[in-house]
Amino acid sequence: MSEKTAPYTVKMVDATGLSAAERSAAELRFRMALEAGVGGRDLVVPTLQACMLARSLTSQLAPEELADADHAAEREVIALWENAEDRAIMTALKPLNRDTGDARFEISL
Repeated sequence: MSEKTAPYTVKMVDATGLSAAERSAAELRFRMALEAGVGGRDLVVPTLQACMLARSLTSQLAPEELADADHAAEREVIALWENAEDRAIMTALKPLNRDTGDARFEISL
């Protein structure tokens, strides 16, 4: 039985002083935490796409307009993604216990 692969890839970039094994482990920790944060592997891509759409729909709004009840769904989707991504970054980097420079994680669809 073959295991279904995630429809996205994660790559850690701009991390200084990490071995290939450390980078790979950090990418795995990021992926696992992100999947847990959005509710599962199959929800990563749709959640990211929904967040991108919500950001584009609200990008031209003034803060008081964005706070309006009409945009609650967009705020909720953006918050869901940002919280999951923030936790995933912390989960991935904390075990390294050192400065990783300008490290970030790129998600490719």
